[in-house]
Amino acid sequence: MNSDILKKLNNYTLLLVENEKGIRENLYDYFSLLFKNVLVSKDGVEGLALYNNNKIDLIITDIKMPNMDGIELVKAIRKEDTEIKIIIISAHTDVDFLLQSIPLNLIEYVVKPLNETKISNILQKFLEGKDNKDFQYSKDKCEVITNGTTHILSIKENVFLDKLINENRIISYDEIEEDIWEDKQMSQNALRVFIKNLRKKLPENFIKNIPNFGYSKI
Repeated sequence: MNSDILKKLNNYTLLLVENEKGIRENLYDYFSLLFKNVLVSKDGVEGLALYNNNKIDLIITDIKMPNMDGIELVKAIRKEDTEIKIIIISAHTDVDFLLQSIPLNLIEYVVKPLNETKISNILQKFLEGKDNKDFQYSKDKCEVITNGTTHILSIKENVFLDKLINENRIISYDEIEEDIWEDKQMSQNALRVFIKNLRKKLPENFIKNIPNFGYSKI
């Protein structure tokens, strides 16, 4: 992990929610070297209390936990806060868990075991999300401002981006064809070109492709 990432992480507080004691202690020791402050809990109930009583910048949570699992924890937090960065880590690759996590606006869903490469990647995405704060979107003006540069949106781009940002959920391929392409047939190539051109106007990694489903906002 390069020195620039380490320097940036030292400005933030992490909430780690992990049921397994050994993993929790190992991750705490590791993350304590990176973050300004690391708070830990063994389940969602404790995690929610820590979130409510502290200024948290990033949450990393397991799914399978007693009292309140990770999905329930994130849903409870999202009722009040749609912006805080959240990463789910889990030994489970069950499709149901993956589908439940899609509308929760996660940075990432990471399958255990964690290693240095996986950790480096998710922390890089966290920092990219922080760097992407210099972004403004105006539906009425059909424009976005990214890092001080104004970009005019096409009608299709404006409709799609409004859904992506304000509905905070996955936008399916079928929905894009029905609501944006309307009466015209949408080819896969046309969709790829559309997304590619829109990404040029947005912060890096702003749009996440959900294979076989559609797109969501990072």
